[in-house]
Amino acid sequence: MRLVVDTSVLVGELLRASGRDRIGDNRLELFLPEQMWDETKVEIPRRVRTLARRCGLDAAIADDLVARCLHAIDANVVILEEGVYAAVEDEARARSCRDPGDWPVVASALVLKAGIWTNDNDFLGTGVATWTTESLAAWLERHA
Repeated sequence: MRLVVDTSVLVGELLRASGRDRIGDNRLELFLPEQMWDETKVEIPRRVRTLARRCGLDAAIADDLVARCLHAIDANVVILEEGVYAAVEDEARARSCRDPGDWPVVASALVLKAGIWTNDNDFLGTGVATWTTESLAAWLERHA
């Protein structure tokens, strides 16, 4: 299944071993727009530092988790350069009424003829199929 991954879903999945396993599932072709990759590189260390403080994790363990997250992206997610989806920016912006900043995800999905993996409602009404983590897990289970 071909999916463009929403940043918040990607980061949340990366922080859990089961999520990293799901991201590595060979039945999935995952894509992330370049602009969202920039957000992800900032968000992962920020979330891991917060988790480490809250749980009292050693800095070395936190650093290892960040490295595992980044490796999972490198191994399993295609980062799309803006030039791949820029041609449909106007159409994607017109469809991204709830959160105009999400246009690269919508544009990528349009260009790739892919769905969007997200857990929020911002992509509803864009004309692109959306998959929550729950619905994707159910699909993966049915197609084991």
